[in-house]
Amino acid sequence: MTDRGFDHNGAEEEARRSLPTEEEEARRLLPTYLTPYVWHYHEDFYVSKLFHPNLIAQLISEGFLPIATRGLLLPKLHVLRCVLQLKPISKLHISKSTRKKAQRFSISINESFDRVVAGCHRQHGENWLYPEIVKAFRSIHRQTVDTNGRGVEAAIIDNESNKPREGGCTFVRLYSVEVWNLETGELSGGELGCSVGGVYTSLTGFSSEDNAGSVQLAALGKLLEQSGFEYWDLGMEMEYKTRLGAELMTRADFVREIHRTRGEHSDIVLPFGTGRRNAKELIDWAPSTTASVARTSSTLTEASSQEVQGKETPSVADQIGSENHGKKRAHDEE
Repeated sequence: MTDRGFDHNGAEEEARRSLPTEEEEARRLLPTYLTPYVWHYHEDFYVSKLFHPNLIAQLISEGFLPIATRGLLLPKLHVLRCVLQLKPISKLHISKSTRKKAQRFSISINESFDRVVAGCHRQHGENWLYPEIVKAFRSIHRQTVDTNGRGVEAAIIDNESNKPREGGCTFVRLYSVEVWNLETGELSGGELGCSVGGVYTSLTGFSSEDNAGSVQLAALGKLLEQSGFEYWDLGMEMEYKTRLGAELMTRADFVREIHRTRGEHSDIVLPFGTGRRNAKELIDWAPSTTASVARTSSTLTEASSQEVQGKETPSVADQIGSENHGKKRAHDEE
């Protein structure tokens, strides 16, 4: 108290001091069950020496963006994430010029994973797409395709007890998205992406022809809408993403939404195996004229969802195997 009453400035300062720093928040958002394998590095980066597909699937199920440097996995949890809402009201914006140019292209899902990786390497160099993480992505992608969309099982772990929660697990899927020139049949662009629950994340992409990139984004956005996804995670903020309709979301809010939707909507799948689809027709799709594809996608994993009911979820250590998982690494955090 001051001689004039309550000290508002002092209270505000005390409140600011009580808020967690970014460093403290970053540590808190790393689930304790993952600390034998992953530790916080600095800012929004974490680090691990393991590239096991099951570890990467677990990280995705916790909201991390898996990237890499040579010899090290660098899971990233953006302080601010650029996210486009697709449900309950879609904020996706597609320009008239993109709609017009879309008639030159078609879109496919999971047709040419290796060619999309090669296209990303040609445009960006290895960047963060090093052989170790490509191998892990290929494994998750292969399991997504071979299981007709079921993907890789990820345990849902209670952070306090370190035990699986009731319901036990969710599924992580990895996709390749391809853009084809209708006239020449050549691959004109594409991306790698992953999903957990009702969130789809764009990982990396490329384009080798004018307008292929913008058409791919627009058509993919519409396909995500059709499939019942709630959010499209576009990573760090860039102008072209905000033009699409994406907005910034704090990492705490993003992780909270991941945790909610991974349990509620573990059956949402980006449909594949239907061949190439006309990009213009996809972009012109409207919910009022097309039956929901979400019901169709849910049938892809209905059998697997029934299969896991009542089954004991294996521990993360069991899934990852004996690749140094029991060793707590000494490290200095800067």
